[in-house]
Amino acid sequence: MGDLGAQRTRNDPFSDPHHVPTQYNHGGYHMLDEVQEPPKKGFLGSFLSPTPAAQHHGGSPPDRDGYKLSFFSRIRRSKWAMYICFIFGAACAAGHHIFYSTLNGKPATDQLVMQRYGTLLAFGAKAGLAAAVVEAAHQRVWVTARKRMMSVDALDSLFSITESLASFANWEVLKAAKIAALLALFVWIAPVVVILTANTLQVELSRIVTEDKCAGVRTLNFTFEETDDWRNPTKIGKYHEVPACIWNTTRKASDKDDSNEWFDYYTAPGLTLAQTLTIGAFLGETAMRKNAQAETCGSGWNCTFDIKFIAPAYKCTELANGVGSKASNLIQESGSIAPPFNTDVLIPKGIYSYYAFTTGGDYFNMQMKDVEAGGIPKSPRPYPKNMGALRTEPIVWIGYSTRINPSESLPETSSSPGWEQAFTPKIFACENYESAYTVKFNYTENFHSTNVTNVEYLRPVVNTTYFPDVESQDGTADNTTANPESNYVFPQDKALYRRTAAYHSLSLIARSFLNGTVAVNQKNANGVPMANTNAIQTKVLDIANNYFPADNLMDVVQKFYSENIILSMLANPQFTSVVWAAKPDEQSGMDSDVQRQGADGLKYPCQKSRVGNVYTYHVRDLWIVYSISIGLALLGVVAGLLSVRENGGSMKSVKFSSFVAATRGEGLSRVEWDDGDGGGASEGVKGMRMGYGLVESTNQKGLRYGFGFEGDVTRLERKGGDDAVRRLTMLGPSGGK
Repeated sequence: MGDLGAQRTRNDPFSDPHHVPTQYNHGGYHMLDEVQEPPKKGFLGSFLSPTPAAQHHGGSPPDRDGYKLSFFSRIRRSKWAMYICFIFGAACAAGHHIFYSTLNGKPATDQLVMQRYGTLLAFGAKAGLAAAVVEAAHQRVWVTARKRMMSVDALDSLFSITESLASFANWEVLKAAKIAALLALFVWIAPVVVILTANTLQVELSRIVTEDKCAGVRTLNFTFEETDDWRNPTKIGKYHEVPACIWNTTRKASDKDDSNEWFDYYTAPGLTLAQTLTIGAFLGETAMRKNAQAETCGSGWNCTFDIKFIAPAYKCTELANGVGSKASNLIQESGSIAPPFNTDVLIPKGIYSYYAFTTGGDYFNMQMKDVEAGGIPKSPRPYPKNMGALRTEPIVWIGYSTRINPSESLPETSSSPGWEQAFTPKIFACENYESAYTVKFNYTENFHSTNVTNVEYLRPVVNTTYFPDVESQDGTADNTTANPESNYVFPQDKALYRRTAAYHSLSLIARSFLNGTVAVNQKNANGVPMANTNAIQTKVLDIANNYFPADNLMDVVQKFYSENIILSMLANPQFTSVVWAAKPDEQSGMDSDVQRQGADGLKYPCQKSRVGNVYTYHVRDLWIVYSISIGLALLGVVAGLLSVRENGGSMKSVKFSSFVAATRGEGLSRVEWDDGDGGGASEGVKGMRMGYGLVESTNQKGLRYGFGFEGDVTRLERKGGDDAVRRLTMLGPSGGK
C-alpha cells in the first residue's frame, strides 16, 4: 500500500509555496486548500440546512440522486434537536411545579395517581435535559477525536461514555476528554432528578379550609315582633312561633275585633324567652341549640360564618375612676342624669366591691290598680293617656372596685395597713340602644364561640331621660316620669311598641342578673362574699379573683348582654325573631321537615375546615434540584454548540452509519483488527493511536473525512476569527490538541 505519509508529502499541493488554490472533486464533494466561509443564511435555514462543512464531514449527502430529507429528518440532524430536547425538559420542570402548586393545600385524594403524574413529569424533565446533554456530548467526542490522537481502547471508551459507565475507568479518556466526560457524567447522574423531586410533594396532617355554604345558619329580625299576633300565632310546620313578650289587654267581651277602643299592652318577658336566656347567662356564653354544629357545618366539619342583624346593645360610658372621684352626669340624647350613688359606697371607703342599680324608671306591669283577668281595667273608658306606655328604658348603673395588685395578699379588714391603696373604685352607666351587629360564629371540634366584631349604635330604645324625684300623677299605677313625654312609646303605635317591648324584655332579663351588691370583706359561713345579686352566678364576677370584678368590667357587661343574652335567642329557632341568615325575611321555625324542603335555598356562605391529610408542596426543594439541573444542562448545550462550531457547523452522531462512513480510510486496513472470535478489536490494535480528520479513501482517490492512525490524518484547522480562512495542515506524531 505504501507509506501514506510519504505519498501525502509528494502529492501535497501545499508543498509548493507558489501554489494556486486547486479544487479536488471526490464523489461530488469539494475540498479546497483554501476556502472562504460561505455566505450566511437566514436564522431557520442556518439550523435546518446542511452547510458545506457538513458536506465535507463524510456520510451520505442529503441530496444525492435527487433524494431530499424530510422536514423532521432535517430537524433531527440540526442543532434544533438539542434545543428542542432542552426546552422540553425545562417545560416538564415548569409543568411539574405548576401541577404541584395546584395540589398544594388540597385534600390528599388519589395520592397514588397524583404521585405518578408528578413522577411522569420528573421523568420528562430528566429525559429532555439528559437528551440535550447527550447530543452535546456526541458533538464533543468528535471534537476530541479530531484534536487528539488516542489509543483505540480510549476511543472505544470515548464514544461509549454516555452508554457505558465503565468508560470512566479509562484514564486516557478522563485526561484527554474532560469536557466530554463531564457531559457524560451529567447524563449518568440525571436520574437523581427524579429521586429528589419525588419527595417535594408530601401528604401531611393539616387543617383543610374551604369556602362553602352551610345549612341551618340563622340570624335575628325583630320586625317580626311588630306583626306577631299572640291570639293567632304563626305556625311553621307542626310548631307555633313564640313571641318575646307576654301581653295584657283592655279588650272586653263586647268589643269588636276592628274597634279602636281597645289595645294590648306589655306585661313581661315570655317564659320561654326567660328560660332560654337564663341558660346563656349561667353558662357564661351564648346558648346553642342541640346538634347545631352537625346541622350547620356538616358531619366531621368545623365552620365559621358572619351574620348581621339589628338588636339592642348596651352603650356604656365611664363616669368615675379613682378613690374620692366625683361621678359626672350621664349625657343622653334627651338630657342629663346624675348617678344614683358615688364612689363612697365602694371599697376602700365603702363596703362594696360591686354595686349595681338597674331598675330606676322600670316599667310597672300592673298599669292599673284594679284589673280583671287578662289585665282588663275595671274602671270605665277612656283610660289614662299613658296607660301601657313605655316611658323610659332603665339605665344600668354599676360601681365596682378593682385590685391594684391582684398578685398580692388582700388586706384582711378596712383597718389593715395598705387597705386604702389596694383598690380603685369606678362607676359607669349603660344605655339600651338599638344597634347594628356583626357577629362571627365559630364551631370547632364540638365547641362553639361567638365574637361580636362590630356594633353600630343607632338610636336609644326609648329616647327619654328619667326623672327619679318626680312622681307621676297621670291616673296609672306606674309612677315613672321621663322627658320628653312626646317620646313615650304608646301601645297604639303597634309596630314600634311591640318591637320596643321585645327590646325591653331582653334588657329586663339582663338587668335582673346585674342588679345587686357584693361585699367582699363580709363573708358567709362558706367563705363566700356576702352577695345580694345574681351577678355572682355569671361571668361578670371572677370567682378565681375572690369574686372581684374584672378590670374591664364595662366591656364584660356589654359582652354579657350581647352574647349571653341577645345571641342566646338563636338557641331556640321557635322564637318569632329567629330567621334564616340566607333569607332574613323568612322565619326559620324548628320543624326539620320544613327545613329539608327548602334546604338548598337556605344555605349561607361560610368557611368550612377540618383536620385531614393534605398535599404539601415544598417549592424550594423542587426548584433547587431543577435550577441546578437546568443550569448544568444549559452549560452542556452551550458546550455542544461550541463543539458543533468546531466541527464545521454540522451535527455529528454516533450511529452505525456514521462510523462506517468515518472508517473508510486506507490506513485502517494495514492492521489486523479481528481478535479471532468476532468480539472486537485485538489487544494490539487497542494500543495504537488514532485520530479523526482527512484520510486517504480506500475506494476513492484523494482525501475524505474519517478515522486514521497517527501520521495518516490531516485536519482542517481554523485560524483567525469566525470568517477566517481554513487551511489543511498535517498531523504529526505530536498531533494537535
